[in-house]
Amino acid sequence: MINPDLHLHTYYSDGKESPAVVVARAKAMGIDVMAITDHDGMGGVEEAVEEGRRLGVRVVRGVEFSAEYAEDIPGFEGCTHYMHILGYGMDPSNPELDKALAYIQERREWRNEALRQVFCELGYPMTMEELKAQSINGFVGKVSFARLLVAKGYCETVVDAFDDDKMLMHPKVKAIHRYKIPAAEAIRVIREAGGKAFFAHPFQLSFKPPKREEPEVYRQRQEAVIRALKDLGMAGIECWYPTHTPEQTAYLLDLAKRLGMLVSKGSDDHGANARPVKKMGNFSTEVDLSMLQWVEEYLD
Repeated sequence: MINPDLHLHTYYSDGKESPAVVVARAKAMGIDVMAITDHDGMGGVEEAVEEGRRLGVRVVRGVEFSAEYAEDIPGFEGCTHYMHILGYGMDPSNPELDKALAYIQERREWRNEALRQVFCELGYPMTMEELKAQSINGFVGKVSFARLLVAKGYCETVVDAFDDDKMLMHPKVKAIHRYKIPAAEAIRVIREAGGKAFFAHPFQLSFKPPKREEPEVYRQRQEAVIRALKDLGMAGIECWYPTHTPEQTAYLLDLAKRLGMLVSKGSDDHGANARPVKKMGNFSTEVDLSMLQWVEEYLD
């Protein structure tokens, strides 16, 4: 029976390690099936597939989209919902998928330049070349800005840069948002490329305008959003996840069963020692591996 981890990042997005190193770590931990799911791109997938073949680890081609759903949901009207959508088993040469990923990259570059200009206006001069030098494999994200602020002596640590209301918490910086693909478009693109779409880490679902909600109301919102996305073609839910409690996992498994959806397991690992909780093998609940057999459809 397969032992998968279906949510892993490399330095082709915000992970710390190459695809080959991630595959080697998975092999050492007894993981025999894995998915590379970098944010809004698939640049590292084929390297992982080849290393997996060499080491005897089967690699699923994946991606993780940052998405939004702006349509009204019964009982929760007037909100835009934000989530991550995992895609598994896509053909990376699919024209529609390639077009979507290229557009997201274009918007990311626009966002980074807008952020750079804001930091210059705030008294922190920097160039794009300096930002790329602070970026693993050239992937420029907010952590690149934080590292550069540290390197230039404006603060002591990356955490300080993120917490300072004169830096990454400044209103002008926070006002520049990352592009989020419409959820319907993400699901459509994944499906047209031959893959399956899954709702990632459901307890990180967010929405605007924000308001405080009791846990039971939040779960009603979760279910309403997932139902809406299922109607659009979403296939499954990421039920096993490092920050999910046993009770949350049981709730999600029951929800998937009631909705007739598949389930997945993912650690959201970003590299050895990159995050204290989200790491390979760190799950609070024993995983029923028989429920993950669907992934074999996408194995070479």
